[in-house]
Amino acid sequence: MAKVEFEQIGKIYPGNVEAVKNLNLTINDGEFMCLLGPSGCGKSTTMRMIAGLEEITSGKMYIDGECVNDMTSRDRDVAMAFENYALYPNMTVGQNIAFPLEIRKMDKQVIEEKVREAAELLGIEDLLHEPIKGLSGGVQQRVGVARALVRNPRVLILDEPISHLEEELKAKMREELRKLQRKLQVTTLYVTHDQIEAMVMADRIAIMNKGELQQVDTPQVIYHDPANVFVGGFIGEPPMNFITCALKEVGDATLFSFQGVDLPCPRDLYDRILEKTKRPEVIIGVRDSQIELSGEKREGFAQGKVFFIEPRSEELLVTIELGNERILANTGIHTNVAIDAPVWVAFAYDRCSFFDTVTEKNLFS
Repeated sequence: MAKVEFEQIGKIYPGNVEAVKNLNLTINDGEFMCLLGPSGCGKSTTMRMIAGLEEITSGKMYIDGECVNDMTSRDRDVAMAFENYALYPNMTVGQNIAFPLEIRKMDKQVIEEKVREAAELLGIEDLLHEPIKGLSGGVQQRVGVARALVRNPRVLILDEPISHLEEELKAKMREELRKLQRKLQVTTLYVTHDQIEAMVMADRIAIMNKGELQQVDTPQVIYHDPANVFVGGFIGEPPMNFITCALKEVGDATLFSFQGVDLPCPRDLYDRILEKTKRPEVIIGVRDSQIELSGEKREGFAQGKVFFIEPRSEELLVTIELGNERILANTGIHTNVAIDAPVWVAFAYDRCSFFDTVTEKNLFS
C-alpha cells in the first residue's frame, strides 16, 4: 500500500497542448479513488503519469513520500488493468497471470503459489489451464485484474475496466472489484467517464475537466454540494437544473426573477447571496428531488406547465416549462400532473446550490 501525491503536476504535449494543469491531489494509503471526467479531460494522462508511461512536464509526484519523476515504470511498483484487457491470446489464463512475475525471473514455485492465490481471489482458480480465447468478457476482465494484483503492487490502476461489459455484468463486477479492494486495502485509482461507477464505488471522487481538477470529495458531498456548475451538471442522473435569476426587491418582498417568473426568496438568503456575489444575479442549481410540485395554486409557488412525464417505478420524472426554461422534477407517482396542464413549483432552497454568474463557482462551498 502507498500514498500517491501530485504537487503542481503539469503535462504539455508537442504543439503546446496542455493536457494537465497544476494538479494537486493526494490519494491516501489504501483508498479507492475514482478519477472521473469526460473524454479529453486529462484523466488518462494523469493515470499514465502515475504509471510512468508519460513523462511529467512540471511539478513533482510522490509515491510513499518518494519522488518518482525520474523513476522507471518498472521500479514504481504500479500495476494496471486495462479496458481492453491487454491479455495474450496465445496463452492460458494461468500463463497470463504469471507473466509479470516471469519477466522478473521469480522462482517457479513462488510464481505458481502467487498465481493460485490471485486466481482464487478473483474466483478463476478452475480456469488456470484454459486458453484465453473463447472466455467471456467478464472472465477476461477477472484475468486482467488478477494479473495486475499478482505481484502485490503498491498502487493499482484500473483504466475503464468494465466499460464495455453488458449492464448486468457491469453491476456485478462493480461489486466484486470494490469488495476485493476493501479486502486487500491496496491503494487504487479507478479511471472512468461513468459517473454511476464513480458514485457507487469510490471512497472519494476527483473530477477533472479540460485538464484541471474541479473537485475532490466523497460522492455524497460532490452530489449535494458541487464546487461549480460543471460538477453539478456532470454528476447526477438527471443532471442538476440551472436557472439564472435576477435578485429583485418589490416592497418588502425579495424575489428570484427570471423570464417573467418570480419566486419568493427568503430575506436572509437574499442578503447572503448579495454579500457573496456583489451582483444582483445568481445561478440557482436545483436537483430534481429538490423541487416540490402541486397540481393546485399555492402561495409561494410559481406557475409552470407540464411538458412531459416519464414514469419511473414509484416516481414520475416531470419536465416543466417555467418561463422559457425547462426543468426536471421528481415526484411521487400519485401526484396530480398531466401533460400540458398547469403545475405550481417551489424549490427547497435549504438544499439548493447557488453559483456565481461569472465564475460559475458555488457561492457557499
